[in-house]
Amino acid sequence: MGNLLRFVHPTFTAPSHPGRMARPVLEVRGLCVERDGFARLRAVSFEASVGETVVVVGSEGAGKSTLLRCVGLDFAPRSGQVLLHGVDVTGASSDTRRQLRSRAIELVHPPAPHGVADRTVPTERAGILLGSPGPGAVPVAGMRQRIQIAKTLTAGYDLLLLDEPFAGVESGARQRIFDLLFRVRSETDVAVVVATRDPAVADALADTVVIMRDGEVVESGVAANILSAPSDPYTRALLEDRQSA
Repeated sequence: MGNLLRFVHPTFTAPSHPGRMARPVLEVRGLCVERDGFARLRAVSFEASVGETVVVVGSEGAGKSTLLRCVGLDFAPRSGQVLLHGVDVTGASSDTRRQLRSRAIELVHPPAPHGVADRTVPTERAGILLGSPGPGAVPVAGMRQRIQIAKTLTAGYDLLLLDEPFAGVESGARQRIFDLLFRVRSETDVAVVVATRDPAVADALADTVVIMRDGEVVESGVAANILSAPSDPYTRALLEDRQSA
């Protein structure tokens, strides 16, 4: 990643030591987004470090997908910054964004709706890793998610963004996605950000949790602390809904 950032940002200086880095892989600072005349994100801030999994939890309409797409450089925010290894990529040119998305940032969208064929073509190495079905095979729910996650094990990405990766995925495929994410965390220096409506995903994966409602961060911090003793009534309601489901 250091070579790529040096190519797209000549002033970038690589860390002086290998492995864990002194500063976060991702820094989101005061991100504000307006779409269709409405505020979708309001001053959202959080960080994700090497080997860390941040899980963003919120009900439908909380702004989770907008957040991941903005961090994934699909579009620029109205204000705020997205920093990758300390380099501000918020206002990057279209060519730079393409470079970063192809080699540094992997954004995994939700599974295709039931009955809609997922025609994503896997990279060869990721497909081999997963034993993915060949051409003409019936798409398997969650396969695209697994292939794109596996790419981070083979392609040297720095940031993996997953938007509702378990939505509509049956339990067996869900467990395989969990297993891949645990491999990513143990075998790479990737920072992972997961957006989900399901607090159980945070229970299973999160080092840090960010609770969102109506485009704002309600509370954030160490996952074990927030999930065991939430301070905000909205967080408590989310956890109670999970327990009663």
